[in-house]
Amino acid sequence: MKKKTAQLKQDDNLEEWIYYMLDYVYEQPLTRVTVLNEIDNWAWRKPKNEDERAAWLDMLIAQGYYLMYEGNILPSIETYEEAYRFYNAAPFPGTDILEYILKPLGNNYTRLGDYERAAFIHTKALEIARKEGNIRQIAGVYNNLAVVFQMQDMFPDAIRSGLAGLQYAPANSSIAGLLHSSLADVYLKAGKTDSAALSAAQAVKILRQPGILKEENAPYWLSSALQMSGDVAFSQHRYKEAQVFFKEGWKVMESHYAGARKREKARLLEKSGRVALHLKEKADDFDKGIHLLIPEKLAGGIWPQENQLYGEFMLADALEGKADALVQSGQLKDALTGYMLIFSIEKSLRREFFSRATRLLHQKQSHALAEKAMNTAFQLWEQSGDQQYAFTMLDIMEKSKAQVLLEEQQFNMQNSQLQVKDSLLDRQRKLQQAIAYYDREKALTGKTGGDRTELAYALSQIQLQIKRKYPDFFEPVNPSPLFVPFLPGKDLPQGLIVKNFFAGTDHLYIIDLQKQGILSIKRLPDAAQKLDAIHQFVTRFFHNGPQAMQNDPQTYYKQGYQIWRWLWNDTIAGNKYLLVPDGGLGYLPFDALPTDSVYNRDLSKWPFLLKKAATGLAYSMQTWLQQQQQSNGKTNGITGFFISKASEGITLPAVQQEFEAVSHAAKGNYYQNEKATLAAFREQLGKNSILHLSTHASLEGAQQLPAIQLADGPFFLFELYARKFQPGLIMLSACRTGQGMLAEGEGIISLAREFSASGATGIVAGLWNVHDVTVAQLTGNFYQQLPAAESPMMALHNAKKAWLEDKDTKQQLKLPYYWAALTYIGHHHAVILEKPEKERNYLKWIGAGGALIILILLLRYSRR
Repeated sequence: MKKKTAQLKQDDNLEEWIYYMLDYVYEQPLTRVTVLNEIDNWAWRKPKNEDERAAWLDMLIAQGYYLMYEGNILPSIETYEEAYRFYNAAPFPGTDILEYILKPLGNNYTRLGDYERAAFIHTKALEIARKEGNIRQIAGVYNNLAVVFQMQDMFPDAIRSGLAGLQYAPANSSIAGLLHSSLADVYLKAGKTDSAALSAAQAVKILRQPGILKEENAPYWLSSALQMSGDVAFSQHRYKEAQVFFKEGWKVMESHYAGARKREKARLLEKSGRVALHLKEKADDFDKGIHLLIPEKLAGGIWPQENQLYGEFMLADALEGKADALVQSGQLKDALTGYMLIFSIEKSLRREFFSRATRLLHQKQSHALAEKAMNTAFQLWEQSGDQQYAFTMLDIMEKSKAQVLLEEQQFNMQNSQLQVKDSLLDRQRKLQQAIAYYDREKALTGKTGGDRTELAYALSQIQLQIKRKYPDFFEPVNPSPLFVPFLPGKDLPQGLIVKNFFAGTDHLYIIDLQKQGILSIKRLPDAAQKLDAIHQFVTRFFHNGPQAMQNDPQTYYKQGYQIWRWLWNDTIAGNKYLLVPDGGLGYLPFDALPTDSVYNRDLSKWPFLLKKAATGLAYSMQTWLQQQQQSNGKTNGITGFFISKASEGITLPAVQQEFEAVSHAAKGNYYQNEKATLAAFREQLGKNSILHLSTHASLEGAQQLPAIQLADGPFFLFELYARKFQPGLIMLSACRTGQGMLAEGEGIISLAREFSASGATGIVAGLWNVHDVTVAQLTGNFYQQLPAAESPMMALHNAKKAWLEDKDTKQQLKLPYYWAALTYIGHHHAVILEKPEKERNYLKWIGAGGALIILILLLRYSRR
C-alpha cells in the first residue's frame, strides 16, 4: 500500500490516490475507519479539477457515513456539512446530493435534536426529489419531515407529512413500512393509541416480507417498527408484550448490523431497561447500552468520568435509566451522581444547536430530569444533613433555569469584544440583519419570506466557522465558584439574601442563601396546585385590570398572605432579597404580598413585603452574576424616547410629566412623539449607558414577539442581535415589558429578558398594564432616588415606599395594582447620573461667583 500511494503522490495523481485509499478502507471499513478519517489530512494538496473534486466529495461522504454508522453524530454532521459546502462552492453533475448528502445530514440534525436545521435540509431535499420526479425519494423525505415535526410536538403537521408520503410510496414497499412506523410514533405521542397500534402493526407486516429485508436499510426500519409496537404496548401497560417486541428488534439489529448501529441498539436496550423497571426486575440493559456508547472501561466505577462523555441523547437516556433504577433500589447517592452527569451532556448538546427555539425546547425537556435530581438530593440532605447535598440542590436549580439566556449573554459579550476586521464577521452581521428583516416582515404581515430559512442555515455555518477561528472567545460558560460545594456565596454582597425557587410537578423547592452560606431549604408538596393558585391570583388581580382588587380587597389580602406563607418562612431574615423565580412564579409581584394574617381596611396599614424588605429579580444566579460583573461605576447619560400619543388617538399627559422628570434628572438625548422614530432609535442605540423607553410595548405576531412601539412602527428585540449593543441600565416604562410567553426551564420571554440577553446590566420593567399617572410619578421619584441609592433596586424600592407614604396619594392608588407593576432585574451597584447641562451651568456660575467673592476679599485684605 505504501509503495502504491507514494507513487501516486509522486505523480501528483490526487484523484487516483483518493480512490485507492477509499478502496483500501472499503475492504475492512469497521477496522480501517481511522484511516478513512485521515485521508484529507494526508492529502498533499486540495483538488484542482472536476474529477479531483468528485473524488474529494466521495471521500467526505464516506467519512460522514461511517461516522454516522458508528454512532458519532457530531463528527458526522461536521463532515456532511463540509461536503455540502464543498459541493455548493462549485456544483458539478453526476452527484446524487439528495441521497448521499442531504438525507443523511438532515437525519443527523434530527438525531442531534436540531430541528430547525433538519427541517431546512429536508425541505431542500424535497425540492430536488420533486424536480427529479423520484416518487420513492419524495416519500422518504416526507417521512423525515414527519419525524422532525413530531419531535417538536407539531402533530398535525407530522400526520400530514406522513400521509403525504404514503400517497407517493408504492404499496407494501419498504418505504411504505417506514412511513407507517413513523406515523405510529406520531399517533402515540399525540395520544391516539389505537391509530398508533394499527400503524405499527402494518409497518411490521410490510417490513417482515422476506424480499424486502434484502433491501438496504430495511432491517433497520423493521427494528424501528418493532420498537414502535413495543412503545404502544408499553403505553398500554402490557409490559411483557413490550419486552418481546424490544428483544426482537434487538435481534434484528444484531443479525444485520454486527458491530455497528450502536446508537440504535442502545435505544432498544434503554427501552428494554424501562420495561424491567416497571416489572421490578433487574435493569442491567441500561449498563449494556452505556457500554455500547462508551466501549472503554468506565474510569469512574459504575459511572463514566466527565471526560468520557459526549453530546449524545441516547447516552443521556441510558444514564438516566440507570440512575432511575438506582433510585428504585434505594442507592440514592450513586443515582444522584448519574443525574448530574447528564447535565454535562445536555450542556454540550445545547451549544451545538443553532436555533434559539430548539435550545428552549431542550431546556424545557431537561426540567423533568432536574426534578428527579432535586428529589434525590433533597432525600440525601434530609437523611444526612450533609451540606454537600444542599449545595447540589442549588446547583441543580441553576442548571434547570435560564441556561439559554446565560449562553446568549456570554456570546454577546464575547462577540462585542471581538474587535477585528474579518470577512466572516461582516458576513455574519449582514446575514443577521437580513434575517431580522424577514422576521420583522413576518411579525407585521404574517408572510414568511422564502429565503429566510436559507439565510438562517447560511448563518449557522458562518457562526460555526467563527467559533473555530476564534475559540478563545467562544469557550463554554464555566460555572461560578459560588456553586462549588461547601463554599459560601462569596460573590454575594453582604446583607443580601438570595431566595432561589424550583417549581416541579410534585414539589416546590425554596433555598435561601447569603454570603455566609445556605440559610434554609424548604420543600412544599402539591406544587402543581399551588402554582395554579398563584396563576389564578395574578390573572384575577393584576392581568385582568384593577376591578377585582378594588371590589374585593379582602380576598386579595387573604390569598396574597397565603402565597407569602408558602414562599417565606415565618420571619423575614433580611431587608434585601434577590429573588430567582421559576416557571409561573416569574409573573408574581412579590413585594405586594401581605406578611400578616390580620386584615385592615386602611390600605396605609397593610403590611406589604415592600415595607419590610427590598426585592429584585434575577433569571438565575449566574445570569445575575454576569450582570453584576459587567456593571461599572462610570457616570451615565440617558437616551430617552417618549410617546404620549396612544394608537387610538388618545394623548397621555402623564408621559409629558415623565419626560420632564427624567430630563431634569440627567443629561441625555431625548426624543418625543413624532421624533421618537425607528431611525432615531437605531442610531442612538449604545450612545448612552441608560436607555429610557416611555412608549407602548406589545407582543406581536403568532409567536408573541416582544416589540417596542415607536412613532413610525414597532422595533422588535430580535433586531438587536445584529448589533453590538452593550447597554447598562434600561428603564422600560411601558405596559407588560416584563410579561410574555413562559418558556419552562428558561423564564418569561419578555422585553426585559431580551434586553438581558443583549447585555443589559439592569432593567426596570412592568409586569402588567401600568397606570400611566402612577408610573410617571414613580419613574420621576426613581430618578430622584437613583444618585443617592446604593443600587437601582433600592432606588425603585424607595420610590415605591415614598408613593405609599405620601399623604397626597389617593387611597385607591395605594392598591398594589397601581404601584407594584414595576420590578427590577439586574446588578446591585450604584448608578451615577450625569447632571443636565442647565444644572451644570448653574453650578458653574455659582462656583465662579464664589471664586470672585473670595478674590475680592483677598484683594481688600492685602491692601490693608
